Amino acid sequence: MTDEFIDVQLLRIGDRSAWDALYLSASRRTYRVLYHLTNAKQAVLEEMNQDVWLSAIQSIERFDATRGTAVEWVLGIARHKGLTFLRRHYASRVVSVGGSGELPESIVHNEDPLLLSERSSLVRASLESLPENWQYVLRQKYQSGLSVREIADLMDATPKAIESILSRARQRLRELLRESTEEL
Repeated sequence: MTDEFIDVQLLRIGDRSAWDALYLSASRRTYRVLYHLTNAKQAVLEEMNQDVWLSAIQSIERFDATRGTAVEWVLGIARHKGLTFLRRHYASRVVSVGGSGELPESIVHNEDPLLLSERSSLVRASLESLPENWQYVLRQKYQSGLSVREIADLMDATPKAIESILSRARQRLRELLRESTEEL
């Protein structure tokens, strides 16, 4: 069952088959979002993933179908849980800049490995929360270096359709990254 066919009203009344369909549709992706965002150990990831689904069940009444699909909503919960984990995990970290008042050279030039790792994790998690066809198009364009025409041929679509997907995917990715950095 695809996300478009998941009946939100059935979710709201606690219908087991509707929840099973949503879980089958999104559970691997929620796990991947948490993994890419936090790089936590498997036991921690499994616990966070369970927490995502418990939160979804508890807050289904607040789901607004005008803002996206049920899968996108659950992926948003996963992103939020992952970011909360990062905030708690790094809250006790003390960073000493030194007595001179100047930033270390690695931070000035954005070469701080921890910063790069965190930024990379945010990008991966945000990308994972996009619809799969958007992810595919973005990866073909930026990782594989294919042209819009080549992607269109691969997907049996028009170049205009691919340009439209790229535009929407980039815009949503920007929004997700902006939200993620605001939450941190």
